[in-house]
Amino acid sequence: MMRIGFLLPYYSERPIGGFKVVYEYGWRLAERGHEVVVIHPRSLVRGNLVEILKGIRWSVKRSSAPSEPFWFPHLQGMHFAFVPIPSKRWMPDCDAIVATGWRTAPWVASLPPSKGKKFYLIQHYETWDGPEDEVDATWRLPLHKIVIARWLYQLGREKFDQGDSMTYIPNGIDFSHLRETMPPDERSPYAVGMLYHKNPWKGTADGLRALEHVKKYVPELRVTLFGATPPGDDVPQWMEYLQLPSAEALLAFYNWCAVFVHPSWTEGWGLPAAEAMACGAALAAAANGGVLDYTEQGVTALLSEPRDSDALAMNILRLVRDQDLRVRIAKAGHDYIQRYTWDVAVSSLEHLLEDG
Repeated sequence: MMRIGFLLPYYSERPIGGFKVVYEYGWRLAERGHEVVVIHPRSLVRGNLVEILKGIRWSVKRSSAPSEPFWFPHLQGMHFAFVPIPSKRWMPDCDAIVATGWRTAPWVASLPPSKGKKFYLIQHYETWDGPEDEVDATWRLPLHKIVIARWLYQLGREKFDQGDSMTYIPNGIDFSHLRETMPPDERSPYAVGMLYHKNPWKGTADGLRALEHVKKYVPELRVTLFGATPPGDDVPQWMEYLQLPSAEALLAFYNWCAVFVHPSWTEGWGLPAAEAMACGAALAAAANGGVLDYTEQGVTALLSEPRDSDALAMNILRLVRDQDLRVRIAKAGHDYIQRYTWDVAVSSLEHLLEDG
């Protein structure tokens, strides 16, 4: 059995998709008998004594308080570490250590061999979070890259000349929880859901414009949004909103949706869209690289070009108006997404960490 460390960029009390993936790996590897520690730094700034002193106080206080993210339901066996900065002084010794974002990759690359074999879990091309040259530099670090989508694998090969130092392992879905509880043909065709997110590249503005357009042609349309933050003024009064839904409420929401709208311009893999498919919703999505990993146009989803709200609206309208098309898309999407299991993903990662 191994001691495995995952270095996150910080600690979050709100749901974040990339953090959820790390926690999924953590508790599932712990279930297989591995010792797993998820490390949360107070800061990623080097050489600032004031920040380090603040980080020491924060890490001591956080370590003595309840440390589990309340939004993630499975924490059995995982250990949580809170450190001022992820330097060799504060990082635990491991057999394998995994960077989980571009800001954490240089820290892992600088660690001594006692901290473990070095890996880099790449869940997106993170130029939305940092300067392109700095993000690109992390792809060239001497870390074995683990990419979650084919488009990221292609990017690694074509732009960064990565080959043997890169492995493709797509995400999994927790089908014990995210499952179909209401058949698609029993749902109201007017029930439409979407993730609400304030980052522009998530395409929320495009999705809202498309839904407002569909509402003009289908007055019966009912839209429910969900998100981690309170809704902004851009959300129309006629739409409902679920803030930080529980696991049970999220399952009910996905099964309420006849259609799920996914308007992101870019995605690493696109968890909400995959989860909605697993629960039997028909997907109308922007054809970003993430969803292309698990969709086929006209078979498992209706796809439109990113940022094209008019085309997205037409696809939503087709699914709302055409019951046979919607049910066929929903069933095909549900069946196809079943191949993405956490058991396969964790086994692939486990073997890589052992042999890499």
